[in-house]
Amino acid sequence: MNPPRIAAPFRRLTAFFAIASALPASGADPSAEPKAVRTTLTTDLYARAAPNGVMLSVGLVRHWNETDGDSALLRGRYAELGAAVGSNPAYAQASAFGEWVPIAPLQLRAQCDLLGFYGKNGALLQFPSASSPFGDSQVKALSGTEQSGVGYRLLAMPVLRLLLGPVLLRNETDLAWYRLSGKEGWYYEWEYDTLLAGKSDFIVSDRFAVLARLWHGAGESALLAGPAYEVTHAAKAGLTRQRVEGIVFWSPAERLGSIARPRLLAILGVNIEDPNREGEVFAVTGVGGDLDL
Repeated sequence: MNPPRIAAPFRRLTAFFAIASALPASGADPSAEPKAVRTTLTTDLYARAAPNGVMLSVGLVRHWNETDGDSALLRGRYAELGAAVGSNPAYAQASAFGEWVPIAPLQLRAQCDLLGFYGKNGALLQFPSASSPFGDSQVKALSGTEQSGVGYRLLAMPVLRLLLGPVLLRNETDLAWYRLSGKEGWYYEWEYDTLLAGKSDFIVSDRFAVLARLWHGAGESALLAGPAYEVTHAAKAGLTRQRVEGIVFWSPAERLGSIARPRLLAILGVNIEDPNREGEVFAVTGVGGDLDL
């Protein structure tokens, strides 16, 4: 049995599907084994509350599976390259990425993003200082002062994974460097819900999850659920957020008609430390699927 791999091309809001479910069942049908090479069109739609938002992403991925070795460390290895585009009401995002699992417990991902801000709905919204409140009421009060522009993000995402029977231990780290086109100042960043320094800044985010495999079907279909702890820190602003959450991921079948690896996601949690949302409940939902070309 191998730990899950990341199935979606986007991260955070567009990457909450980082729980994907390639957990081969013992005695699985050999015909259900994944192809050695495949090209896939991926689509994922996400919605969240606190902060509120939606995002649609579409990606194209070329995926290579490695032949399993005799050791458990040499199972479930793969490499993939891809590109994706996405949009929410505040900005559009174009991404290029690569992902590699050299050994089963280690998953490595690198990503480069181009961000295009629409100049509305909170895009490049500037605040006076790093200590300024930037909750929902403050963002709403500044409506109409948004700026259009571009930004860049370089993202490195190492993941450590350990499967103990039906329980998956997963630690995922985001190392994100931003470059913005706006003037010097402090800008609201929607994906991590924090403030970034212009012109450049660095965010570190880490999530540790303990997920139980409650059901496993053919191929990558599975039901996973469990708790997680997440901490996010914006370097220059010195802002830290801590969360506890419950995660449910369900892929009901390997294929539904022409849709491969259909998936549903739900996250519900509470902010235990946050500059604006301490004690506040947050939620994320998502639905997605693939088309193998």
